[in-house]
Amino acid sequence: MKILYKSIFFTALLIAFGCNDDFENPVENTVITSGDANFSKYVAIGNSLTSGYADNALYQSAQQNSFPAILAAQMSAAGGGAFTQPLMLDDIGGFADLGVPGRLTLQIINGSPAPVPTPAQSAFQSSFVQGPFNNMGVPGAKSFHLVAQGYGNPAGIAQGLANPYFARMATSAQTSIMADVMAQQPTFFTLWIGNNDVLSFATSGGVGTNQAGNLNPATYGGNDITDPQVYASVMQQIIEALAVNAGAKGAVANLPNVTSIPYFTTVPVKPLTADNAAYAAQIPMLNQFFGSLNQVFDALNVPERKINFDAGGASGIVFVDDSLPDLSAQISAVLTQVGVPAAQAQLMGMTYGQVRQSKEGDLIPLTMSSRIGSLDTNRLATLMQMGLSQEQAGQLSVVGLTYPHDEFVLSQDEINQITTAVNQFNGIIAQLAGNYGLALVDMNRNMGNLQSGITYNGVGYNAGFITGGAFSLDGVHLNGRGYALVANYFIDAINHKFGSNLRQVNVNNYSGITLP
Repeated sequence: MKILYKSIFFTALLIAFGCNDDFENPVENTVITSGDANFSKYVAIGNSLTSGYADNALYQSAQQNSFPAILAAQMSAAGGGAFTQPLMLDDIGGFADLGVPGRLTLQIINGSPAPVPTPAQSAFQSSFVQGPFNNMGVPGAKSFHLVAQGYGNPAGIAQGLANPYFARMATSAQTSIMADVMAQQPTFFTLWIGNNDVLSFATSGGVGTNQAGNLNPATYGGNDITDPQVYASVMQQIIEALAVNAGAKGAVANLPNVTSIPYFTTVPVKPLTADNAAYAAQIPMLNQFFGSLNQVFDALNVPERKINFDAGGASGIVFVDDSLPDLSAQISAVLTQVGVPAAQAQLMGMTYGQVRQSKEGDLIPLTMSSRIGSLDTNRLATLMQMGLSQEQAGQLSVVGLTYPHDEFVLSQDEINQITTAVNQFNGIIAQLAGNYGLALVDMNRNMGNLQSGITYNGVGYNAGFITGGAFSLDGVHLNGRGYALVANYFIDAINHKFGSNLRQVNVNNYSGITLP
């Protein structure tokens, strides 16, 4: 059973919202100058947002529309030199031998448009390229990965100690991203790093750990939030090397609110509606199933945890909120006391000890749209191994209905943790930009403006999934037009700080989403 969460109208991509530009129109006869900056050796440092990653993959045409490539083209009129990128082998991306799929494409599935991954055609081992490269954006990199030696060692990929995107372009197995940056002696740099220090926690539905207070990133998991002191130390080290040791000028961008991207704003927080016939038919059974558990919640004085499905309106999905007190033992004890077999009572306690339904203030990841109401076969197999019949196991394995999990929803508590971290990181970025005389690109404000919508040459852009015009099909990364917007934001900040007059680009000339 799939939940239809939103209708997509492609004509919205072409709707004009007005005639006033949100960006300056350059005067054709203006002499372009670099001001106090030197663009002769520009190096871009960052993660997937710097590399040009889009549609859940790194592929050639997206790399060619990366914001650093767009920016470098504008710098070329003011003394900027050649700009090289570690281009992938094809326009699909992914690594077939590592199980990394290629780009998403929009296809019609069961009468509705849906993003579908393309099987990767190229192998990791055949994708190696020899630098140096001006675009040092590495998908998946966190702040502390930039200074980690061996982050490009192919032997460490299977253990999660290295990154295949850096391994294919690193000058040696022992080097670090920053070592390869500094070897190029940049005269100008852009730095946009830190999104993954909170983003992976968010996109995983908050299943990671907030590592605030832990100063050893070697102990972090892949979905953890980075400690702000660790982030500050790494950023200080990076900027000190670039601005002082290399004498380069540069621009540093702060972090947008990761919970405002389409990945978290597309699926409604109460996605279960009775107009879905398959779900509506199960509502009486679901309410009967949770009836005894709701009585337990009443007995334990936590009526706010009761689970009910509204036959006449919208209902939230059932998920594990790990900020709630764990009532597993109490639930098992109460059920046992009323005659429920001990094994069944224990299973109910383990399953529903920290559950509630999603509500306003929570966010549901985009990837849940195709999973809600489906049968989790791994859960089914596990329960059958525990001795349940296939029918019993199936009743407890319906995603978001009877089978709850932490990753299904980003709770308000988890959102608050993310917001706190982003605010801390942005405070650190602002202070370092001021201390070292760097241009500060307020991506938090700029991407916030995209939420409410902006207009460029009569074409409207917003943060809507597919129809918004700026984001790619993964709901996290931008498309060509989105990256052109980012390039213009950098140009604004660079011109303001260093007295240059780089021209902005026409956002509408860049690629958007390809319709089926």
